[in-house]
Amino acid sequence: MVRYINEKDRPTEIKVRNYTGDGSTTQFTVTEDYNVNKVSVFINGIHQNPSTDYTIAGTSLTISPAPTGIDTIVIVEFPV
Repeated sequence: MVRYINEKDRPTEIKVRNYTGDGSTTQFTVTEDYNVNKVSVFINGIHQNPSTDYTIAGTSLTISPAPTGIDTIVIVEFPV
């Protein structure tokens, strides 16, 4: 579902993305126009610090360093 805000369609539901690390991938997809204030990232259930542990540019969320092959990554996008 979307709602109309400031002449743009905006999501109204929380979106959860699940990934598994591989030891080399650092970039993950987020919805366009999201920033670190509208996204929470968890690695193995531990909340990551915005701007310190991850950044967002466009539709790319970058985690540094790369999560290992046993890490579970959860990205939660909150409605704007």
